[in-house]
Amino acid sequence: MRTRFYERTAYRLSDQPVPSCFVRLDEVFDQHFASYEEAFGHPCVVMAESLCARMADIEMYAFLIEDARKRHTVDPAAEEKAAFLTRSFWVGYLGAGRAMLDVGAAILAGLYGLSLTASATTFANGDFWQQLVSTRPNVHRRYHPLRLFITEFMRWSMESAHRIPPIIVIEAQFGRYAPRDNRLKFFDEPTFTLAEMSDATLHARWIDPLTLHDRWKPQFMLLCEKLTVDLEKALERPR
Repeated sequence: MRTRFYERTAYRLSDQPVPSCFVRLDEVFDQHFASYEEAFGHPCVVMAESLCARMADIEMYAFLIEDARKRHTVDPAAEEKAAFLTRSFWVGYLGAGRAMLDVGAAILAGLYGLSLTASATTFANGDFWQQLVSTRPNVHRRYHPLRLFITEFMRWSMESAHRIPPIIVIEAQFGRYAPRDNRLKFFDEPTFTLAEMSDATLHARWIDPLTLHDRWKPQFMLLCEKLTVDLEKALERPR
């Protein structure tokens, strides 16, 4: 029977299609489980729904950032509203992405019996990768190419205080009525600490957060695809 775990996520409220890897996984669940009780008591279903929910959150925040730009284009305060909302939604985006990566690490730790505490079960922990390569080298080989992306995202989530400039910094840089595009951008590198940000120069590197989402989304999706394959394989093993 189908669990339809993806309908218990933000995908149900969105026009975004459910990623095919989750639909395919539910088809595997359909062949494996005979009742709701059996399905809902299985850890793979719990893991699948948690992973899908966090990917849905990432897409939701990206949509909210884009939607804020489209909505606030008429009234005189539109530029400020879009800038405010972009900053708030971007913090939510980073949190959703970090949560999704932590779910991914937790899935691998659970499926392959890694000996880690809950707080240590994260892709940011070197011991996680060391245990994975020593106990499951083939699994490690499949995920290792994603480490550059994971490292970049983790840096953004940990350096957000130094990458998301307050509006006052934008106005000091580009003027009280700074162009719309400038108001929506963040520092591409943490060149300045928060204490030094008022001394930022025009030579700072800037980036639009939606450019980052466009770069990261395929990597998030690749991670989801890899993890759903592992969940499918886990169903074949006796509990």
